[in-house]
Amino acid sequence: MLKKTLLALGLCLAVSASAFADIATKEERGSRFSFTYPVFTLENSAVQNKINGEISAIVEETRSLLQDPDYLEVGTFFTLPLETEDYISFVFTSYVDGGGHGLPTIRGMVYDKATGNRLPYTHFTAPVETEQLKQGILSGKNIVYCNYFEEISKAPFLKTSETFKVSDNFILRPDGHVYLMYPPYELDNYAAGITYVQLP
Repeated sequence: MLKKTLLALGLCLAVSASAFADIATKEERGSRFSFTYPVFTLENSAVQNKINGEISAIVEETRSLLQDPDYLEVGTFFTLPLETEDYISFVFTSYVDGGGHGLPTIRGMVYDKATGNRLPYTHFTAPVETEQLKQGILSGKNIVYCNYFEEISKAPFLKTSETFKVSDNFILRPDGHVYLMYPPYELDNYAAGITYVQLP
Protein backbone atom coordinates (compact mmCIF):
# COMPACT_ATOMS: atom_id res chain seq x y z
CA MET A 1 0.00 0.00 0.00
CA LEU A 2 2.79 2.39 0.95
CA LYS A 3 4.59 1.60 -2.29
CA LYS A 4 1.45 2.45 -4.29
CA THR A 5 0.95 5.67 -2.34
CA LEU A 6 4.54 6.75 -2.93
CA LEU A 7 4.24 5.86 -6.62
CA ALA A 8 1.05 7.94 -6.92
CA LEU A 9 2.70 10.84 -5.07
CA GLY A 10 5.71 10.61 -7.34
CA LEU A 11 3.50 10.75 -10.43
CA CYS A 12 1.66 13.81 -9.06
CA LEU A 13 4.95 15.57 -8.40
CA ALA A 14 6.23 14.68 -11.85
CA VAL A 15 3.10 16.07 -13.51
CA SER A 16 3.19 19.31 -11.51
CA ALA A 17 6.94 19.75 -11.97
CA SER A 18 6.71 19.21 -15.72
CA ALA A 19 4.41 22.21 -16.04
CA PHE A 20 7.31 24.48 -15.11
CA ALA A 21 10.02 25.43 -17.54
CA ASP A 22 13.65 24.48 -17.26
CA ILE A 23 15.40 27.85 -17.49
CA ALA A 24 19.05 28.03 -18.46
CA THR A 25 20.99 31.28 -18.35
CA LYS A 26 23.08 31.78 -21.50
CA GLU A 27 26.02 34.18 -21.33
CA GLU A 28 28.11 35.64 -24.15
CA ARG A 29 30.91 38.07 -23.38
CA GLY A 30 33.42 39.93 -25.51
CA SER A 31 35.40 43.16 -25.60
CA ARG A 32 32.32 45.29 -26.35
CA PHE A 33 29.37 43.10 -25.47
CA SER A 34 27.83 41.26 -22.54
CA PHE A 35 24.71 39.21 -23.28
CA THR A 36 22.84 37.34 -20.58
CA TYR A 37 19.50 35.87 -21.57
CA PRO A 38 17.17 32.99 -20.71
CA VAL A 39 16.79 29.80 -22.70
CA PHE A 40 13.57 27.97 -21.87
CA THR A 41 12.98 24.24 -22.14
CA LEU A 42 9.29 23.32 -22.23
CA GLU A 43 7.35 20.12 -22.91
CA ASN A 44 6.02 21.59 -26.14
CA SER A 45 9.05 22.14 -28.38
CA ALA A 46 7.15 24.40 -30.80
CA VAL A 47 6.18 26.74 -27.96
CA GLN A 48 9.69 26.58 -26.57
CA ASN A 49 11.22 27.47 -29.93
CA LYS A 50 8.77 30.33 -30.44
CA ILE A 51 9.65 31.96 -27.10
CA ASN A 52 13.39 31.35 -27.42
CA GLY A 53 13.28 32.63 -31.01
CA GLU A 54 11.81 35.97 -29.94
CA ILE A 55 14.45 36.35 -27.23
CA SER A 56 17.23 35.48 -29.69
CA ALA A 57 15.91 38.08 -32.13
CA ILE A 58 16.22 40.80 -29.47
CA VAL A 59 19.77 39.66 -28.66
CA GLU A 60 20.74 39.77 -32.33
CA GLU A 61 19.13 43.17 -32.78
CA THR A 62 21.19 44.43 -29.84
CA ARG A 63 24.31 42.75 -31.21
CA SER A 64 23.88 44.57 -34.53
CA LEU A 65 24.41 47.87 -32.70
CA LEU A 66 28.08 46.94 -32.39
CA GLN A 67 28.45 48.14 -35.97
CA ASP A 68 28.34 51.68 -34.58
CA PRO A 69 31.89 52.46 -33.33
CA ASP A 70 30.52 55.13 -30.97
CA TYR A 71 29.00 52.47 -28.74
CA LEU A 72 31.45 51.33 -26.09
CA GLU A 73 29.39 48.31 -25.09
CA VAL A 74 26.02 46.68 -25.74
CA GLY A 75 24.31 43.95 -23.79
CA THR A 76 21.24 42.28 -22.35
CA PHE A 77 20.16 40.87 -18.99
CA PHE A 78 16.96 39.56 -17.45
CA THR A 79 15.05 38.88 -14.24
CA LEU A 80 12.24 36.39 -13.73
CA PRO A 81 9.66 37.73 -11.24
CA LEU A 82 7.12 34.95 -11.74
CA GLU A 83 6.49 31.60 -13.34
CA THR A 84 3.26 29.66 -12.93
CA GLU A 85 1.98 26.47 -14.53
CA ASP A 86 0.42 28.58 -17.29
CA TYR A 87 2.62 31.68 -17.67
CA ILE A 88 6.19 32.92 -17.72
CA SER A 89 6.72 36.56 -16.71
CA PHE A 90 10.14 38.16 -17.02
CA VAL A 91 11.90 41.47 -17.56
CA PHE A 92 14.31 41.56 -20.49
CA THR A 93 16.61 44.55 -20.79
CA SER A 94 18.90 45.54 -23.64
CA TYR A 95 21.27 48.46 -23.27
CA VAL A 96 23.82 50.56 -25.07
CA ASP A 97 26.76 52.34 -23.44
CA GLY A 98 27.71 55.36 -25.49
CA GLY A 99 29.82 57.03 -22.84
CA GLY A 100 26.95 58.54 -20.81
CA HIS A 101 24.56 56.56 -18.70
CA GLY A 102 22.43 55.67 -21.74
CA LEU A 103 18.81 54.62 -21.74
CA PRO A 104 18.02 50.91 -21.65
CA THR A 105 15.23 49.29 -23.63
CA ILE A 106 13.13 47.44 -21.09
CA ARG A 107 10.59 44.79 -22.02
CA GLY A 108 8.10 43.20 -19.68
CA MET A 109 7.39 39.88 -21.35
CA VAL A 110 4.58 37.53 -20.34
CA TYR A 111 4.14 34.32 -22.32
CA ASP A 112 1.37 31.74 -22.44
CA LYS A 113 3.01 28.31 -22.05
CA ALA A 114 0.25 26.61 -24.03
CA THR A 115 0.66 28.72 -27.18
CA GLY A 116 3.98 30.57 -26.89
CA ASN A 117 2.12 33.83 -27.49
CA ARG A 118 3.21 37.00 -25.76
CA LEU A 119 0.15 38.25 -23.90
CA PRO A 120 -1.20 41.81 -23.38
CA TYR A 121 -1.91 43.08 -19.89
CA THR A 122 -5.64 43.01 -20.70
CA HIS A 123 -5.46 39.22 -20.60
CA PHE A 124 -5.15 39.53 -16.81
CA THR A 125 -7.04 42.69 -15.87
CA ALA A 126 -9.49 45.23 -17.30
CA PRO A 127 -8.12 47.78 -19.79
CA VAL A 128 -7.33 51.24 -18.45
CA GLU A 129 -7.54 54.55 -20.33
CA THR A 130 -4.57 56.92 -20.39
CA GLU A 131 -6.27 59.75 -18.46
CA GLN A 132 -7.70 57.28 -15.96
CA LEU A 133 -4.24 55.84 -15.30
CA LYS A 134 -2.66 59.28 -15.09
CA GLN A 135 -5.19 60.44 -12.49
CA GLY A 136 -4.80 57.15 -10.63
CA ILE A 137 -1.06 57.70 -10.36
CA LEU A 138 -1.40 61.33 -9.29
CA SER A 139 -3.98 60.45 -6.63
CA GLY A 140 -1.99 57.50 -5.32
CA LYS A 141 -4.70 55.01 -6.28
CA ASN A 142 -2.24 53.29 -8.61
CA ILE A 143 0.95 52.84 -6.61
CA VAL A 144 4.21 53.42 -8.47
CA TYR A 145 7.26 51.45 -7.34
CA CYS A 146 10.89 52.08 -8.24
CA ASN A 147 14.35 50.71 -7.46
CA TYR A 148 13.31 47.09 -7.96
CA PHE A 149 10.22 47.48 -5.75
CA GLU A 150 12.25 48.79 -2.83
CA GLU A 151 10.61 52.23 -2.78
CA ILE A 152 7.34 53.94 -3.66
CA SER A 153 7.91 56.63 -6.29
CA LYS A 154 6.44 60.10 -6.09
CA ALA A 155 6.27 60.19 -9.91
CA PRO A 156 7.50 63.79 -10.24
CA PHE A 157 7.59 63.91 -14.04
CA LEU A 158 4.08 62.75 -14.74
CA LYS A 159 2.50 66.20 -14.35
CA THR A 160 4.55 67.61 -17.22
CA SER A 161 4.53 64.57 -19.48
CA GLU A 162 2.43 65.22 -22.58
CA THR A 163 3.47 61.93 -24.16
CA PHE A 164 2.40 59.71 -21.27
CA LYS A 165 0.42 56.65 -22.33
CA VAL A 166 -0.57 53.24 -21.04
CA SER A 167 2.52 51.07 -21.40
CA ASP A 168 2.58 47.87 -23.46
CA ASN A 169 5.27 46.49 -21.16
CA PHE A 170 4.16 44.74 -18.01
CA ILE A 171 4.95 41.90 -15.64
CA LEU A 172 3.08 39.64 -13.26
CA ARG A 173 4.29 39.24 -9.67
CA PRO A 174 3.54 36.72 -6.93
CA ASP A 175 1.28 39.24 -5.16
CA GLY A 176 -1.30 38.73 -7.92
CA HIS A 177 -1.05 42.22 -9.42
CA VAL A 178 -0.24 43.36 -12.93
CA TYR A 179 2.51 46.01 -13.12
CA LEU A 180 2.90 48.30 -16.11
CA MET A 181 6.55 49.21 -16.68
CA TYR A 182 8.08 52.57 -17.60
CA PRO A 183 11.70 53.46 -18.39
CA PRO A 184 13.73 56.08 -16.48
CA TYR A 185 12.54 59.70 -16.90
CA GLU A 186 9.02 58.65 -17.87
CA LEU A 187 7.65 58.73 -14.32
CA ASP A 188 10.72 59.35 -12.19
CA ASN A 189 14.40 60.22 -12.46
CA TYR A 190 17.19 58.01 -13.79
CA ALA A 191 18.29 56.85 -10.34
CA ALA A 192 14.83 55.43 -9.70
CA GLY A 193 15.38 52.89 -12.46
CA ILE A 194 12.39 51.15 -14.00
CA THR A 195 9.10 52.26 -12.52
CA TYR A 196 6.22 49.83 -12.04
CA VAL A 197 2.59 50.97 -11.88
CA GLN A 198 0.31 48.61 -10.00
CA LEU A 199 -3.00 47.67 -11.61
CA PRO A 200 -5.81 45.66 -9.94
